[in-house]
Formats: sequence, C-alpha cells, structure tokens
Amino acid sequence: VSERQRERRERGITPAGLPAEPTGPVRPPRPVAVELASAMMVVSGLMSILTTIEATASLAARDQASMGIAALSLALGIGFVILGFLVRRGSAWLVAVNVAAVAGFLELTSGSAQGILFGALDVAVVLILMRHRPWFHWSPDDEQETTPPA
Repeated sequence: VSERQRERRERGITPAGLPAEPTGPVRPPRPVAVELASAMMVVSGLMSILTTIEATASLAARDQASMGIAALSLALGIGFVILGFLVRRGSAWLVAVNVAAVAGFLELTSGSAQGILFGALDVAVVLILMRHRPWFHWSPDDEQETTPPA
C-alpha cells in the first residue's frame, strides 16, 4: 500500500475516490428470511414453467393439450420469477403477498403431493413477507425522523 493510498484511507476515501462512509440515510440490510422468500418464489416459478412445458408436451402428443391453460400457467410461472426478483429488490410487496396467497390456496386445494409442496412454500412466502413488512416500507424520510441530528 502506497503512502498516498494510506492517507486517502485515513481520510475516509475509497480507492475509487468515493467517500467511505455513505452520506445520508442507508436502507437497513435485507433480512435473510426475505432472501429465502425471494429464492422460493424464483425456484417455484421456474419449476412451474418446467412442469407446464412438460405437461403441455405430454398432452400435445395425445392431442389433448389446451393451449389457453398452458399459456396461463406459463405466464403465472414467469410472473412468480419476476415477483421473486422484485421482492429481493424490496418492491412489489403487496402484489407478491396476494399472488403467493392465492397461488398457495389453489395449490393446497389441488390434493396432489406436488400441489401441497408448492402450496406450503407459498404459505411460507406469505408468512415471511408479512413478518418483514417494515423492511419493504422503509423510506429515507423514516430514517431522518428517527435519527437525531448529529
């Protein structure tokens, strides 16, 4: 480490020339449970997409495929993946809770082992998102109101 780099580090400047300490309010770190819920939504959506493709191909071979239902199922899978990434970013909380709750209800009432598994995962996502609701509703204004001036 050169002398200049050492001096800059002591003054609080990073190697990129930015201040080491952020100026202004900083969002609290993402809870691990929110990361888990996001991952469950993405994996569930991807599995839904793969199952839809497999089921549609199987039914198409017997000339029994319903392209409307297949398209709807594919759109739901893609929607779950997108919602998973939005939840990870800290947005779309209300939409994600509602979609996961409805999907969980429908999957749990299917009676199949796969439906019960994915329904239980959706219920877990709803519970996690409800538990960590304040993290999603954080705003810089909240931080300034609760932090005393320095």
